[in-house]
Amino acid sequence: MQSPLDAAFDPEAFRILGRQVVDLLADRLSSSLRGEGKVRPATGPEAEYQHWKTLMESGTGAAFPFLEEFVARAIYLHHPRYVGHQVCPPAPTAALAGLVAELLNNGMAVYEMGPSATALERWIIEQTAHKIGFEKGAGFLTSGGTLAMLTALLGARARKLGSDSVRAGTEPRWAVITSEEAHYCAGRAVHVMGWGSDGLLRIPVDSRFRIRTDLLDQAHEDAVARGRTPVALVGSACTTSTGSYDDLHALADFCQRRGLWFHVDGAHGAAVAFCEELRPRIAGIERADSVILDFHKLLLTPALATAVLFRDPACSWAAFEQRAQYLWEASHRDEWFNVGRRSFECTKLSMSLKIAALWHAHGEELFAENLRRVHASAAVFATLIAQDPRFDLATDPQSNIVCFRLRTPDLSDARADSLHRSIRTEILEEGGFYLVQTELHARVWLRTALMNPFTKEADLRALLERVVQSATALQNKASA
Repeated sequence: MQSPLDAAFDPEAFRILGRQVVDLLADRLSSSLRGEGKVRPATGPEAEYQHWKTLMESGTGAAFPFLEEFVARAIYLHHPRYVGHQVCPPAPTAALAGLVAELLNNGMAVYEMGPSATALERWIIEQTAHKIGFEKGAGFLTSGGTLAMLTALLGARARKLGSDSVRAGTEPRWAVITSEEAHYCAGRAVHVMGWGSDGLLRIPVDSRFRIRTDLLDQAHEDAVARGRTPVALVGSACTTSTGSYDDLHALADFCQRRGLWFHVDGAHGAAVAFCEELRPRIAGIERADSVILDFHKLLLTPALATAVLFRDPACSWAAFEQRAQYLWEASHRDEWFNVGRRSFECTKLSMSLKIAALWHAHGEELFAENLRRVHASAAVFATLIAQDPRFDLATDPQSNIVCFRLRTPDLSDARADSLHRSIRTEILEEGGFYLVQTELHARVWLRTALMNPFTKEADLRALLERVVQSATALQNKASA
C-alpha cells in the first residue's frame, strides 16, 4: 500500500486525475460559452463557509469529486452574462500553461531557479514596452496592479529624491498627484511610502470623468504652500469606475514643466496598445516615465500577471537598491536575469509562461480581436441605454466599461441610490447575471465591465429588462 507521500506524487494517478479535470473544465467551458445555467451561485458568505467547513472536516476523500464540487460552486467568467469585475475569462492555452508553471514551480528571484521563465519575461517586457512606445524600455512582471503601482512610485521616489530616500526613508512632506477617479491603489502606495492621506492630491474630474488638467498648476502651488511638494503624477488609462482615459499628452506637458515623475496607471486600458484601431486612446503614454499593464484584464491571461515598464531602463532598478549576498554576487544593473533585485517578490510564479504560451500559439491578433470585440460590445450597450428613455448613461464609454442607472424622477436621491443597490443585490442572488456598482458624483450607478468577447447584444438587452423587472418588483413590495 502506498504511503500518503508516495500516493500524492504518483505519476499515473496524476495522469488519470489530469484527464478527468481537463474534461470537467472543457465541459464547463462549453456550457458557459453557450450561456447555460447561472453565472454565480447564490450562497452567502456564512453558508458557503459552513459548506466547505463540513466537507473539509468530514475526512479525506478522492481529489476529483472535491475539485468537481469547487467547479460547481464557482463564478463562471466565460458565461456571456458575466459583466462584473475587470477580470478576463482566460484563454484555455494560458490556463494550461499555468498548470505547467505550477507543477514545475520554478521560482524566479535568481536566474538559476527559473531560466526559461526569466528569458521569456524579458522578451515579453521588451515587446510590450515597444508596443507602449518605449524605444529602450525595461521592467518586469509582478503580481497585480497594486504591487506594480507601489513599485513604480517607489522608483519615482528614489529617482526624484535621491538614493538616500531608499536608505533612510523620507519625511511625510512629499505628495503624489492623481484624479478623484484614480484607482485606490495609488492611495495605498502613498500610505506605504509614509506620506499619509495628505500625501495624495486628488484633482477633480470633468463631465467625462477625466482629470481636469486646467487645475493642475494651482493644485501644485497650493500643495507647496501647505508644505507638501509633489514628486509624481499618476494618470489613468483608464479609470476603474468609468473607463475614462486622461489626456496623457497634457499630463506629460505638466510633468515636464514641473519636473515631476509621470506614471500612467494603464492596468486596464493600456492593453489597447495591442490594437491599432484603439491605440489612439493612449496617445502620449510613450512620454511616461513608468507604465503598468495587466495581462489578466484585457489580454486573456489568468490572474495575476502585470507588467511594470520604465522608459529609462536604469530606472527599473531604482525602487530596491539593496544587497542580498546569498542570492546574487554583484549588484551590477546589467544583471537583468536576477529579477528578484527589481521587484517585491522573491519566489515568484513563472507568470511569463502563461503570457508567452498564448502569444506564441495564437499571435498578437488574438489580443487585438479580443480588444475589438469587448470595446464594440460596450459601444452597443451604450447605444441601447442612450436610446431607452428608462435609463441614464453616465458617459459615452471610451473603453469596455459602461455605467448606467434607471431614471427615477419620483424618488429622492437617497431612495434612488438604495433602489439601485437593492437591484444589484437581487440580480446577484438570482445568479443570472453578474454586475457591480460604483459611485459617481456621490450617486450609485450600476456598472458593467464587458470582459467576455462572447457577450451578445441579446444578453445586454436582457440585462436592461432584468433591471427594470427588479426595480418594479422592489418598488411594488415597498408600497404594499
